[in-house]
Amino acid sequence: MSLVGGVSSMASSRSNNAATCDGAPGVAHFLTSGFVESFERRHPARVLETLLCDRTTGKNIIWADGEYERLGDGYRGDDEIAVGRITGMSSGVIKPRVSKEQERQSQRTKTRAEVFTPSWLVNRMNNLLDREWFRRDGTFNSEAPGGWDTSRDEIRFPRTRGRGWRAYVGSRRLEITCGEAPFVCSRYDTVTGEEIPVEDRIGFLDRKLRVVTERTRTPGDWLKWALAALRATYGFEFQGDNLLIARVNVLETFCEHFRHRWGSEPPEADVERAAWVVSWNLWQMNGFTDAVPTTRAGAPVQSTLFDYEEPSLEPVQLSLFDALGADDVGDGAPPPTDQGGRDAVPLCVIYDWQGEKPFEYVSLKGKACPMEKKFYAVIGNPPYQTDPGEGNTRAQPIYDKFMDACYEVADIVELITPARFLFNAGQTLPSWNEKMLDDPHITVVDYEPDSSKVFANTDIKGGVAVTLRNSRVDYGAIGVFTAFPALNEIIGRVSRATAGKEKLDSIFASQRLYKFSDTFFQENADNDNVQKIMNSGTRTKIVSSFMEKVPDVFLVQAPRDASYIRMLGRIRGQREYRYIDARYVKANEYLDAYKLFIPEANASGAFGERLAEPVVGLPGDGSADTFLNAGPFSSEEEARALAKYYKTKFFRALLGARKVTQHSPQQVWRTIPLQDFTPSSDIDWSKSVSDIDRQLYRKYGLDDGEVEFIETNVKEME
Repeated sequence: MSLVGGVSSMASSRSNNAATCDGAPGVAHFLTSGFVESFERRHPARVLETLLCDRTTGKNIIWADGEYERLGDGYRGDDEIAVGRITGMSSGVIKPRVSKEQERQSQRTKTRAEVFTPSWLVNRMNNLLDREWFRRDGTFNSEAPGGWDTSRDEIRFPRTRGRGWRAYVGSRRLEITCGEAPFVCSRYDTVTGEEIPVEDRIGFLDRKLRVVTERTRTPGDWLKWALAALRATYGFEFQGDNLLIARVNVLETFCEHFRHRWGSEPPEADVERAAWVVSWNLWQMNGFTDAVPTTRAGAPVQSTLFDYEEPSLEPVQLSLFDALGADDVGDGAPPPTDQGGRDAVPLCVIYDWQGEKPFEYVSLKGKACPMEKKFYAVIGNPPYQTDPGEGNTRAQPIYDKFMDACYEVADIVELITPARFLFNAGQTLPSWNEKMLDDPHITVVDYEPDSSKVFANTDIKGGVAVTLRNSRVDYGAIGVFTAFPALNEIIGRVSRATAGKEKLDSIFASQRLYKFSDTFFQENADNDNVQKIMNSGTRTKIVSSFMEKVPDVFLVQAPRDASYIRMLGRIRGQREYRYIDARYVKANEYLDAYKLFIPEANASGAFGERLAEPVVGLPGDGSADTFLNAGPFSSEEEARALAKYYKTKFFRALLGARKVTQHSPQQVWRTIPLQDFTPSSDIDWSKSVSDIDRQLYRKYGLDDGEVEFIETNVKEME
């Protein structure tokens, strides 16, 4: 179900499981009684030891950040997570997110760029993956506001080769940056802590185990196919505590489905086998380097596969191990070093259960790897941005890097991310945005402009979107994305009418239009404030803050004995003019012409909103980078005509297709057709703004429904 077109179910808050999933008992008992402690009571100590193993290094997984350093030795980022550090006197150290005090949750969200995916959204995204398999909706459940209604009918499979139940169980699926593994298994809602009954769970492993339950008749047969499902279930995570929770959740999911089907505990030997598989298939990895995490900045990454030593699974009844083929499965490689003698970080090693050998995850990337070796599908909620750190107010996006990486390892990729790239906006590179918008294999299946309706108390400018990429399907390029079908029709109509013609972005100058000249720096070499300008990182660009910081250069009144330029800037939150010696500003084609000054930071980015008033610039006027310059024009009338065009509903509707934040970079004006602003134009610019709108509707052939959409959704601005 798509949000596009006003469907609002994605915006609903998660309903109580009791309303949508029969028998939900409230907050999960293992969250209130101690997560690791509850696990310890049910399983031998060696199972927990297995789940702490890092199969790449042959050691234990590490903490990987400084969150626990306050606890002392053994809790630093590169320290291994030892059983004794999380049990006994140290019980309660590792907790699922919903069990943590609110302050730590908020800090973790800030420093780790995490948002936690509610179960109703996990269900929707897994349903979309299953739609690709079954070619129909509602196979496992039907979506309800904030939840779902489970289908009690036996799952029917397509009569298509390679789409039967065994193939479904064995289809390799990966959750990236999996956290507590909500897309894999859904023991509880990761946001509310509500326990979800086994029969109503919605993780992709839960779905496979439901199929196994429906298709098998004996415990032995169930265990055989459940282990096959585990071997096809993957996830990676950076943080050690999250990874351990994910591994516990996956193993307990295996046990709980067995218990639900057969009314007893699974055999201990099979639990140990399952733990062995889980310790391989859910691994600790830095998603940027494809290597084991480390807190050592700049540590080199190195392959260790040729040094890999393969150990054996501890003695168990291997006759029940079926196709696991793990008589000797890795003890890890010795710690690598690079040629400079520094400790290197090994590339992550995972296991090929069909080929019965370990391999490096990075080898899945690129065209050299055959598709049958890759994952059937990748799903997840990647990190969105870096931690800006001290003194840096702007975090850098990283979700684009994860999207690109996912496309290399699977045919089908479904992710929820910030939506700004769909509007060619935000901090991702315009070239990357355009690549995504031009990719015919990508489609937008969900869009929500208000991120807080998806992730509570989280403001993501431009909203969030669920995208699906299937390299085997041609959806047609997105081109220009909007949340409104009517606006898509309008854009298509206008684009066809203006094909091959210049758009409005062609008359906007760069924000670096007005620059200090060499003369300015030569004559002010002893001015301390000027030296600060030179070292500020803005180079020669004139910015509003300089107009206030260098009052002996930017004067309130222009002297009469020299040629001065009047510069428009924003000083103390107000638009103000200052005067600067003309020799201090590099010449450009806008300076001696008429132009229109438009604020670069302009309103919020909400569709149809009123924009800030533009200012007509006269010859001899310039501006700080706070304002965009549109022109240049030979007459004031042309600049004023553009100002009227800017205020029309038609103009602002088209602008809203790309402008989803306060910022107005050059590319947001690309959807708007350029007009002739002279008296010979086919538009009579002497008329009122509302009359000009009517002329534009007629010029581009908008029908009554399209006109009504604009008139209803775009605010007046006279």
